Amino acid sequence: MSNRLIIGMDGGGTKTRVIVKERPDGETLFDQNFGMSNYNNIGVEGLRPVFRDIYEALVSCFQERLHDAILVLGSAGVDRPKDVEIYLSALKESGFTCQLEVLNDAEIALVGSSGARKDALMIAGTGSIVVGIDSKGKIVRSGGWGGLISDEGSGFQIGRHAIAAVMQEYDKVIAPTSFTEKLLAHFQLTSPEEFIDLLYLEDTIPVDKVASCTPIILEAWAKGDVAARTIVAAELEKLVRLVVGISRQMGSEKFRLSVAGSLLTKSTDYFDSLKEKLSMVLPQVEISAPLYDPVFGAIIIGAQYK
Repeated sequence: MSNRLIIGMDGGGTKTRVIVKERPDGETLFDQNFGMSNYNNIGVEGLRPVFRDIYEALVSCFQERLHDAILVLGSAGVDRPKDVEIYLSALKESGFTCQLEVLNDAEIALVGSSGARKDALMIAGTGSIVVGIDSKGKIVRSGGWGGLISDEGSGFQIGRHAIAAVMQEYDKVIAPTSFTEKLLAHFQLTSPEEFIDLLYLEDTIPVDKVASCTPIILEAWAKGDVAARTIVAAELEKLVRLVVGISRQMGSEKFRLSVAGSLLTKSTDYFDSLKEKLSMVLPQVEISAPLYDPVFGAIIIGAQYK
């Protein structure tokens, strides 16, 4: 059916944006934000009430048309078939009976960034990942495997190493940093020893909390603090290596690299330094801003199923 509804969902750690169109270049029939839908943050049980709210809002607007729709959800943490099944089950249990497609949020962001399945995208915010399309049209990725083993150049890694530097200063391993007192104040701590409570008493690593101190470190880096310069330089090099990895997987050294995420869109100095370092390694890569929001990438992908 030419007027089949396409539902695009961008499920993040803070909100889930839902839009509805009949075609990518058509009128937006629905555009609303709902609660977060990353099950790594809210658990599997936490998905159902969010999806139920979405389902009820869509049924109210579109009624029986919803049953013939195509829904494309992109969410962080969808890396394995197991993850896909968790989201599919939660959507079905919430009432959805239409065609469902579940993807990693980086995939819908990539398609949204270029308006098609081509080129590459780097996301660097709390976490990081680089995704691209190879010569066979397959999605390839570099990084994005979580803060313990990956997420190079991300806010979490910068924050983690900054906290480590504060502890090294406390142990007289390195010279005092200019950001130690600012970090303690930011986390409302009175002593570096209290980082133990911040980092280890929760069931999971407080990734968002650790990443939240990144602006302090970037400010210290810009002012020439030795520890901050060491941390940021190392993370920038790791980001460059992720792009080199995606270039190898794509089989090309010439492509458009869209950038997204707070580290690259809100910190001009960090972005400019990355661009300079990348130009020395992959001079033919063109860095630019995304054309569209990730949720529109879900709409573009959904249109391919119509």
